[in-house]
Amino acid sequence: MFRIRSCKKEDLNAVHKISAENTSFDATPTPADTEGMLARNPEYFYVAIDNSGEIVGFVTGYERKGIPEEVLRTWKASRVGYIDLMAVDSAHRRQGIGMGLMNTLLRKFGEDGIDLVMLDVPAEQVAGVRLYEKLGFHVRALNMRKYLESENP
Repeated sequence: MFRIRSCKKEDLNAVHKISAENTSFDATPTPADTEGMLARNPEYFYVAIDNSGEIVGFVTGYERKGIPEEVLRTWKASRVGYIDLMAVDSAHRRQGIGMGLMNTLLRKFGEDGIDLVMLDVPAEQVAGVRLYEKLGFHVRALNMRKYLESENP
């Protein structure tokens, strides 16, 4: 069993540890990055806690500001939220924690009038992609890369 609550400053060491071990983008967030996410958007930062009181997952997001009106019209949205990071400790996966965290943040976004939510997820994170699809997210774009060999030996 687990419960979800708003993240507090004293949670950040545990959140950073989960983030460093489980997030899957090119750069691992630093402790300063994690602290900055909480400082900028405390209303959109949640942790999951198991029965022993250990933090076993987190999610954080923010409202994207400054999107031009013509883009919002194209997207058929008035306010846009973004899922910044979500991770669950590997020993606690497949227990509904990720779903619970995401639903909590999505509910808060909705309460605040956000009507479109976006996120990025590495294609190789099949379990994450499946979770987001279950939550109703659809692929909008593909981010691709190709490494070029240097012409100089």
